[in-house]
Amino acid sequence: MNELFFAWKRAKQLTETVDLVRGEMTSLHRKTVSALVVMDVHARDVVAGMAAKGTSSEGDFEWLSQLRTYFESDAGDGGGGGGGGGGGGGGGDPPPSETVIARMMNASIEYGFEYLGNSSRLVITPLTDRCYRTLMGAIHLNLGGAPEGPAGTGKTETTKDLAKALARQCVVFNCSDSLDYHTMGKFFKGLASSGAWACFDEFNRINLEVLSVVAQQVLEIQIAVKNRVKTFVFEGSELPLRLSCNVFITMNPGYAGRSELPDNLKALFRTVAMMVPDYALISEILLYSDGYLQARDCARKIVATYRLCSEQLSSQDHYDYGMRAVIAVLRAAGNLKRKHPDADEFQLTLRSIVDVNACKFLSHDVPLFNGIVRDLFPGVELPPPDHGALDDALNRACEAMNAQPHPYFLQKCVQLREMIVVRHGLMLVGEPFSGKTTALRVLAASLTSLSEADVPGETPVTCVFLNPKAVTMGQLYGESDPITAEWRDGVLAVQFRKLASSRADERKWLVMDGPVDALWIENMNTVLDDNKKLCLPNAEIIAMRGAMNMIFEVSDLAVASPATVSRCGMVYLEPSQLGWRPALKSWLRTMDGRLARKSIERVEGLFEWALPPMLAVKKRALRAVSPASDANLAASCRRLFKARSISHWSPYDRVGVVNA
Repeated sequence: MNELFFAWKRAKQLTETVDLVRGEMTSLHRKTVSALVVMDVHARDVVAGMAAKGTSSEGDFEWLSQLRTYFESDAGDGGGGGGGGGGGGGGGDPPPSETVIARMMNASIEYGFEYLGNSSRLVITPLTDRCYRTLMGAIHLNLGGAPEGPAGTGKTETTKDLAKALARQCVVFNCSDSLDYHTMGKFFKGLASSGAWACFDEFNRINLEVLSVVAQQVLEIQIAVKNRVKTFVFEGSELPLRLSCNVFITMNPGYAGRSELPDNLKALFRTVAMMVPDYALISEILLYSDGYLQARDCARKIVATYRLCSEQLSSQDHYDYGMRAVIAVLRAAGNLKRKHPDADEFQLTLRSIVDVNACKFLSHDVPLFNGIVRDLFPGVELPPPDHGALDDALNRACEAMNAQPHPYFLQKCVQLREMIVVRHGLMLVGEPFSGKTTALRVLAASLTSLSEADVPGETPVTCVFLNPKAVTMGQLYGESDPITAEWRDGVLAVQFRKLASSRADERKWLVMDGPVDALWIENMNTVLDDNKKLCLPNAEIIAMRGAMNMIFEVSDLAVASPATVSRCGMVYLEPSQLGWRPALKSWLRTMDGRLARKSIERVEGLFEWALPPMLAVKKRALRAVSPASDANLAASCRRLFKARSISHWSPYDRVGVVNA
């Protein structure tokens, strides 16, 4: 009876907390309360589950399997992770007489007392609980943890959230094949001295010969922690040891460029298999934390939408329906709820699904997608989107940049802006002449003009363009001189640091205009996920700022890994939807002042007369040696026409003679 009363009391407290989220709050307070809601929902579900199963003893598995904290007088047997948290004594010092101990199953670890800031918390699902139990057991046994599984299953985030639960600092580092054992040794020295955790993402991308040395380095630290020494010798240096240090690794098995871990390294880590997370539960809790009262029904519709899309729509390299895609929809739904707190929640959910997903579908998949959402949201009609002053700003920018305000092009500019709001990493995907670069430049000019007009919430835009395939990997990210061992920054590192350190109140877009492959893009995984940090081969970590975006212009993602695709928002542009006529009109406008108006109209008429049948013959009767789109052929025709005809223009065609 007491359990049922406590469960009812927790549910009542949670409802009162959600009511706070629905009211007026600062962003700082909202983040705090949202994290409280996520933790309270888990606590409510745990208490309700134990009440339903009749848990009545401290020895019951349902109770022992939960992460619990105790205030105890003696931490002498705190396990492998005990002794020396963020605020505790130095490594090897006698434990305090009273401290906080975290327990789970038979593992007990001293609380770290490290202040980690006002951050969000991960939604706890049965998969997360199992991962916690395995990692806690690994720490208790003086081993590291090794979550492995497909992209988007929460490997890194679960490790980070366990560190938050134990109040331990966790440093996430993205590994690459350019790391050597010297760099890893410097990293391990810092971990052992500070007592922090490290989560090495994509650990199996490191070369096999380096991994063999890393295994010995990790073993030395684990032996020192097991013996609970105050100092130890590591890589020729005597270091103070804080016993709370630990090493975790995450792996995506089966991808290109991945090494198999050597056996002596496998023995130092406890493996955790991370598979498909519970999308519906995660969506429900996050919507609940954003103030949605119909969170369960909305979450089911979001998950059903992605399931039906994966089954009925075509298979494309840039389509992704994983957890990160769901999180983008939830983020958009939260933004809409804060902007329209009294609107219909199904309408807000439908709007967020359409805004985040419609921009990435091919033209033949759009009707199918519209049919899916229409069936899942019967009777829900979306009002026409109100973009405020953005539409006028886009038209003015097109006029100033000699671009044609084609409806499809303007729609893609708006979708690009909406994607920038919910994703800090995104890709413009499309063949040449689809308008990718022009869309970026027009949108940047539009947002800058809105900022100059003092439109609320708008700031100027700074764009930096790089071609990642024009330089080597060392010139892109940086490399050490093989003779002097002096570090030299790469062009990406220089520009990224410059934008990240800028204090100006403006949007900063770092645009990578070039093909994506698994060689250079994998080094940016921690930039594109929620860590938002660029990890360089010299172990330097540069954090992104809030108004900074990584944007990639690519023609396709045929050789990109699922880990890369799932981390980025997608905006797809099709040359066939834009056609060749907008580029022709822009080209003819450049003739103003050089040709008379009648001559320009005659040239336009000739193109309209000749190009359509020529393109039709090319499609039906000819075989292309090198594939080319209609817009590309039209551009070649314009160049040939200008080169062959400019010397034959009559003086009467020129503006000066006609106007004389």
